[in-house]
Amino acid sequence: MRYLSKSLLAALFTVFLFNGLVEAQSTKRPWLIGAGLNIIDFNAPYNSGDLSKSANWNLAPAISKLTFAGSLNPSFALGVQVGGARITTVANGNQIGARGFIDGDVDLRYKFDNGYIIKEDAAIAPYLFAGGGANIMSDDTLRANVGGGLGLNLWLWKDFGIYLQSAYRLVPGNEERVTGNQSYFNHSAGLVLRFGESDSDNDGVEDDDDACPDLAGPTTTMGCPDRDNDGVADKLDACADQAGPAALNGCPDADADGIADKDDTCPNEQGTKEMRGCPDRDSDGVTDKEDQCPDQKGVVQMSGCPDTDGDGISDKTDACPTQKGTTQYEGCPDSDNDGVPDNKDKCQGVPGPGSNAGCPVPKKEEIQKINLSAKSIQFQTGKDVITKQSFAVLDVIAEIMTQYPQTYWQIDGHTDNVGDSAKNHDLSHRRADAVKKYFENKAIDSDRLNSAGYGEASPIANNKTSAGRAQNRRVEIKLLTQE
Repeated sequence: MRYLSKSLLAALFTVFLFNGLVEAQSTKRPWLIGAGLNIIDFNAPYNSGDLSKSANWNLAPAISKLTFAGSLNPSFALGVQVGGARITTVANGNQIGARGFIDGDVDLRYKFDNGYIIKEDAAIAPYLFAGGGANIMSDDTLRANVGGGLGLNLWLWKDFGIYLQSAYRLVPGNEERVTGNQSYFNHSAGLVLRFGESDSDNDGVEDDDDACPDLAGPTTTMGCPDRDNDGVADKLDACADQAGPAALNGCPDADADGIADKDDTCPNEQGTKEMRGCPDRDSDGVTDKEDQCPDQKGVVQMSGCPDTDGDGISDKTDACPTQKGTTQYEGCPDSDNDGVPDNKDKCQGVPGPGSNAGCPVPKKEEIQKINLSAKSIQFQTGKDVITKQSFAVLDVIAEIMTQYPQTYWQIDGHTDNVGDSAKNHDLSHRRADAVKKYFENKAIDSDRLNSAGYGEASPIANNKTSAGRAQNRRVEIKLLTQE
């Protein structure tokens, strides 16, 4: 048994020797240790040997095989095995007295559970191996060997299972005939346990705790990459190249309004989620940049401006903000439908033309009557005194003026060209004023009347004839417009 102890120490030393290499290229649970039965068969490779005959098997009745392995990468692992047996049968079925036997080997394994052929966490994990080692029997002769074989790990529960392995060990150049050829089959079976931590991407975060085991990343993001160093892993970061808080999925928020810049229509002004990050000072649902009245609560349809009377015209452009109107009249109503809005209509409720501020005016025939009557107004010669014969004519005109209280009138006096021009001008003015005073005496408001004299400046007939001069001596009464 002293040989078994020596070999076990040698195997352990070899494991630690390769520890640095294995750990640097490990996969998940990189270490493996197994213990079980070790079977040596010298008879089967030669002559009439038969693997199925247990009579050819040499083994110890207890745990006689220790196996260590460490992953180099997903496909390859380095293994170290040491085992012992009691040899009673050698080649050609020769029986010998029970002898102690120890062998140790180092092999390179190709794992089928590498993620390419079968998945890494497969329950059935076969492997091939090849390597070399040495063995020794009680005769103290150390014999080198090379060989290979196949094995199978059956993982029953997480990291615990059983293993089966069969190898052929060739002992080259052996001429010893006392016990027969020393090449042999080596079979083993037992329990296996995988353990240890791994860091596939060498980022300092063990694979068990690494949310991205194949991509290097900091511990702050559970081993996942974080290009912008904002504490949000790239795979969860909606703005992987711009630092931002986790609350916004890693996106920046320049104005600190809780809305990521990528979703913020106003990234440099604090706003609300409802306004897509834009401010709305008057809280009317229209952002300040689109609000034509940002400090007055309004409606969306009016671009944020108020519409007090609800007529679809904003107060700022509504001439009648408290009365429903139409765009035709700048938001004002026209209650009498005369085409003159109420705010300009001096006779609301009574239709009238715009020329008279919405108030009624004399009919066409009444205007004609005034014009005809005015031609009959007479004055004493060279004076501004109205003749009595003209009173009836003036009364007719005054009556029409009274019927239309919102009308305004112009009274113009004219003369012929006989006499001094300046005197004629003065006379025409005094005569027009005399007519104005007559109407005032008939209760016509003086504010509705205006008089002027033009002398001989505006003749309507030839002053060379008496008939023409008679026509030029006249008073004209005209309806004034109020547009």
